[in-house]
Amino acid sequence: MINIKLIQNNPYHIIEILLLVAGALLAFSFSPYDIFWLQYPLLAFLFVCVLKQTPKTTFFRSMVFSLGWFAHGIHWVFYSLHYHGGAPVFLAALIIVLLSLYLSLFPAFALYLANRFIKANTAQMLVVVYPISWMIFDWLRGYFLTGMPWLQLGVAHIDTYLAGFAPIIGGLGIGLLVAIISGLLVLVFIRQSIKLPVISIVLIYLCGFLLGLINWTQPLGDPVKVSLIQGNIPQSEKWRRELYTPTLQMYRQLTLKNLDSDLIVWPETAVPGFKYRVDDYLNEIATQLAQTKTNVLLGIFERDEKTQRYYNSVISVDGQSYKKRHLVPLGEYFPLRSLLGFFAQWINIPMSNIDSGELQQPLFDVAGQKIGVNICFEDVFDRDVLRDLPEANMLINVSNDAWFEDSIEPWQHHQIARMRAAETGRSFIRVTNTGVTSVIGRKGEVLAILPQFKRDVLRYEVQGYSGATPYVVWSNYLLISTGLFFLGFFYRRSN
Repeated sequence: MINIKLIQNNPYHIIEILLLVAGALLAFSFSPYDIFWLQYPLLAFLFVCVLKQTPKTTFFRSMVFSLGWFAHGIHWVFYSLHYHGGAPVFLAALIIVLLSLYLSLFPAFALYLANRFIKANTAQMLVVVYPISWMIFDWLRGYFLTGMPWLQLGVAHIDTYLAGFAPIIGGLGIGLLVAIISGLLVLVFIRQSIKLPVISIVLIYLCGFLLGLINWTQPLGDPVKVSLIQGNIPQSEKWRRELYTPTLQMYRQLTLKNLDSDLIVWPETAVPGFKYRVDDYLNEIATQLAQTKTNVLLGIFERDEKTQRYYNSVISVDGQSYKKRHLVPLGEYFPLRSLLGFFAQWINIPMSNIDSGELQQPLFDVAGQKIGVNICFEDVFDRDVLRDLPEANMLINVSNDAWFEDSIEPWQHHQIARMRAAETGRSFIRVTNTGVTSVIGRKGEVLAILPQFKRDVLRYEVQGYSGATPYVVWSNYLLISTGLFFLGFFYRRSN
């Protein structure tokens, strides 16, 4: 039985120290560790530590917990800033700390405002108020200052029965269920109630299992034969002038070896330069592909001749194009340049001042299928993926996770893509420079995968799908509006 009064007394700030450790441990629930069940005791511990506390104490404890969570979970940013961006160690570490503190504000405000404005009994706070407030601020984290929804709790459960809820309430909603289950566990541990919380947890998992049996989308047409080229160009070599021509030759050779495919896909910025400089090279490949009617999608930088603006793009050899909409802060543009511009003199990242494409762009038409394309971390944002649905029959993400070396980032990114596939009921193709390159099924299952840091081609027949999951229809709006209604109800009753 948990002694809440002892926790509240908190001698020597032991609770804050434990919360920092607990937050750091939370990162192990995500890939590549995949210890998803850690979320339940760790989140339950946080809820206990803020239950019936003053708003000030609640905010501080939540910040400490979240700082451990994000500092560990996104420490891989150091690789891109220091090793490939040239930032000094102190500056790279400082940016990670500042970013982690910023992200920590969202769960901290979620629990602070809950304790500040809502008065309810223990069960209601643990099972309704805290989880809903957490969900709403997790949603806001994906929007504020362009958003950074990395490490959403629900993503870690893609291999559990809770994934059955993905086509209905998405990864955000699964995170809500995780928080609810954590609150129910607290009720069990403090012996306030045992039978009802246990039954509720069993029913949640049972519903997830049953929902996972439903096929929300239908196969459309014949499978598309794809060849996914993992070029395995280290980031330290990508922009070296003497390797420019060998890189182009390598991609051409691997492409010509797979002409029996309907579609060949290269990674993000596979061509380390601008399209106008390689037009002859691309025309030559297009000519060789014409006989087999094979199409190629490849990552490259484009320049608009009229505006002289530059874009991170994916183009096809038959003239179709997609320009990246959601840019990476500090990597592709500097947000709040008047405040953060001084960082630019310390960070030297190639092509870090480009423009974003239009929100609405045409889908790629390949082998009788409509394909929605996203670049780099755009698939982290559910709203960016949903823009192409339900029209898109399959989804493709091209990335260059070589920026983060052999850190945990590529696997976290891959896990997020799996959640996007489950939410949308679409096959999801990932093509990366150094991994993780894979084909993901419509329920988030991995159908085929290449090992990291190996130059290889992944060949697979990918099925297209039509129809719309409930989540595609209502996105997060139904969930958020319902959550706001319940919080409003408890707020009015408190006053």
